[in-house]
Amino acid sequence: MATDTGSLVYVRYKDHVLFKNIQQPMAEAVERETIGWLTKQNEEIMLIEHDRTIPNAQIPSGQGSGVIILKSCVLEMRGLPLPKILDWNLNSQSTIGKGEFALQPKKRKTQQRKRKDGK
Repeated sequence: MATDTGSLVYVRYKDHVLFKNIQQPMAEAVERETIGWLTKQNEEIMLIEHDRTIPNAQIPSGQGSGVIILKSCVLEMRGLPLPKILDWNLNSQSTIGKGEFALQPKKRKTQQRKRKDGK
């Protein structure tokens, strides 16, 4: 299960189950899976980030969301291919198109019917 920090990974794991006011709770953990960047790890846990901002001048350290998984609950973990280009991100940092588009919220999709009194 040795994977480098910062790598894109697939993880299949057993998750804890919370139950409340149930006579016959499940007898086993739920199997789940996730894909994301292995952000941090130690002997017991790994942090998988599956949604994150691209660091920039306004947010230099970035922000993210993810899941912390106990390594003892991991059933399978695989590294996923991702180009090792320093400036490469899933989102383009440069403008792809030359036009700029925006919705016009005040413009109605259907025409309003005029009232008989002219208003």
